[in-house]
Amino acid sequence: MVNKIAICDDVEVERFVLKRQLMVYFQKNGGEAQIQEYESGESLLADIEDGYLWPDLIFLDIYMGALNGMDTARKLRELGVKAPIVFLTASPDFALESYEVEASGYLLKPAEEEQTTALLHRLLKPELRKRISVKCRRQYRYPFVDEILYLESDRHTVTLHMLDGSEIETTEKLGDLEKQIDDPRFCRCHQSYLVNMEHITDVQEDFILRNGAQVPIRVRGRKDVLDSYNDYFKKQSAEG
Repeated sequence: MVNKIAICDDVEVERFVLKRQLMVYFQKNGGEAQIQEYESGESLLADIEDGYLWPDLIFLDIYMGALNGMDTARKLRELGVKAPIVFLTASPDFALESYEVEASGYLLKPAEEEQTTALLHRLLKPELRKRISVKCRRQYRYPFVDEILYLESDRHTVTLHMLDGSEIETTEKLGDLEKQIDDPRFCRCHQSYLVNMEHITDVQEDFILRNGAQVPIRVRGRKDVLDSYNDYFKKQSAEG
């Protein structure tokens, strides 16, 4: 399946950066994409009205010229476009208005590859992604497994550190969450830590993650942990 994607942003360099991230994503995850760039909401709407484009996914800069991203989104919905809309912005000021046009998310500028990847996984591959249930006081949260950087246990609280920088706290046991996750990407590198090896960028005394966080490696059994990561890294490199 070819994914038809529109990027609408009046800043050329912003379009370039996002387009490159999209191309890298599809190279790594398979599939094809036709990416069309627009510098104004008017030009995007014109192509859709004339039948030149019917996108599967739209990235819209909020702050553009005469027709801003929010107004463009409203007109897209009026035209019957059902595709997910992701707003590109330096500020979430339009969060409430975004509900009117059923926006699927935000990317804060400058867009970082990790956030773009997580968003694309959520929008394009929902049927392949696993979630777990995490009890937080009287309610449950359902995070995607591939968006968990690492889990940290401290006394009677386990914190899930997420790819977007958020945290989820629970009184569930780390071992129980590990059984729920049941994913070869995760390594119990320490009695109090479970790390997603997909997000490790370096190995020193600790694991260094792509967001700069350091996750400790246990002293007893350190070689086994490093061997597990080395095997995972080799497998990923071979597949890449």
